[in-house]
Amino acid sequence: VFFFNDTATTEIYTRSIVGSVRCVQETGINAEYMGFFDQIYKGMLTRSLKVLSRQLGVRTMADCPWKMNDYYYNYKFTNKMEFIDHKVRFPLFRVLDLEGKVLNPEYEILDKDLLTKSLKLMVECREMDSVYNNAQRQNRITFYMTGTYEEAANTAAINALKDTDALYLQYREFPMLIKRGYTPLDLLNNLKGNLGDNTLGKCFPLMNANPELNVFPGSAPLGNRHPHAAGTGYYFRVNKQDRIACCVFGEGSASEGDAHAAMNFAATLGSQTLFYCRNNVYAISTFRDDQYAGDGIAPRGIGYGMPAIKVDGSDYLAVYYAVKKAREMIIARKGPVIVEAYTYRGGDHSTSDSAASYRTKEKMAVVGKYQESLGDPIPRLGKYMQSKGMLKDWAAFAKEVGEKSRATCLQHLKTIDDTKMPFYEIMFDGVYKEMPWNLKEQKEQLNEHLKKYGDVYPMHDFPPMKQSFLTEHSFN
Repeated sequence: VFFFNDTATTEIYTRSIVGSVRCVQETGINAEYMGFFDQIYKGMLTRSLKVLSRQLGVRTMADCPWKMNDYYYNYKFTNKMEFIDHKVRFPLFRVLDLEGKVLNPEYEILDKDLLTKSLKLMVECREMDSVYNNAQRQNRITFYMTGTYEEAANTAAINALKDTDALYLQYREFPMLIKRGYTPLDLLNNLKGNLGDNTLGKCFPLMNANPELNVFPGSAPLGNRHPHAAGTGYYFRVNKQDRIACCVFGEGSASEGDAHAAMNFAATLGSQTLFYCRNNVYAISTFRDDQYAGDGIAPRGIGYGMPAIKVDGSDYLAVYYAVKKAREMIIARKGPVIVEAYTYRGGDHSTSDSAASYRTKEKMAVVGKYQESLGDPIPRLGKYMQSKGMLKDWAAFAKEVGEKSRATCLQHLKTIDDTKMPFYEIMFDGVYKEMPWNLKEQKEQLNEHLKKYGDVYPMHDFPPMKQSFLTEHSFN
């Protein structure tokens, strides 16, 4: 038996062993000789995979990208014809009831500091939603999306992760961004795309990015961050890092082809990736029952070959423990996990949407009961904390935090009103390391246009900037 130093040769060698054995098995060779050959085959295959494992950074045959082990080739046969019905339901993991009472003491959180900061952040983000959503109606920002009733799903999840974990977010994850180091003013600057925005308006509103905080750019086309998260998680595993990639998405995004490909890639090749789905009933105006026929997103994990769980997304404790356990499993198993948090989108999809046009009485007769079964995540956590003596009056605490947050957000709006916009020419910079001919041509065309018609544009809002500023904020 020979062993090779390069992965490609070892792969060919390993596959040739498997192919040879399959051919011999299919010829119906004498059982005695077959048993003897099978022992040789297993020894050769095991040794080859050990070499290949060292080269690819995998631990065992079970971790090998091709996973050539008995699980995939030995099946239990039955003479009874039985179809597996999708109506076998995943239960929703819950720790707190709607009144904040503990259903399972095993999953209590008695860390007062953690819960106080979490409740404060949830209240602040809801108040921020109210102020910034109204600001868009006043034409002070161009776009906004609220996260009402989804605060626990975001806040608990980010607290269960490590700051070194890579985040691939969607667009309603303000609690996650603030926990990582953003401020409400940072978020508002992004919504405005002004000089206070760390990307200088190069990211779509709500698509924040800051690699120093391990927050990678979001994107309006849904589903295209799933492959990035799968690839990042694969990198973490191969390099034996105690890090995971967390891809946050909605049930609508899970219908995209990129999502399917990424989950299959992650499960097959062993990516340290958490696929965290916030199932909030609506993919914009498409209701859940029009989006898929199965039992949500979590059951798909079984098909892909990864563990999965459904959790009450309005239950802070349940989400925290589910994501925390999922992360532990990802690191231990060196493979992905799906966590699906059932939530409810309290507001419109965005400021460009009117939910009243599709939330009919007939639909809401069903959806309303579902919403009631989840309740409001803020009172649920607040009542729990009060029952444990962490707060004397959770409602008074929330009111005080909300009033302070509202005043701060209103002050931030005044700040962005006085903040200039980036010089228009920087839209061409940083797209490529070296600006290609077509962008140079477009830049010249724009400048020629503004020479003729610049008086009809608010050019005073886009002052020229020094080269030192551009260099400091370079995206090359």
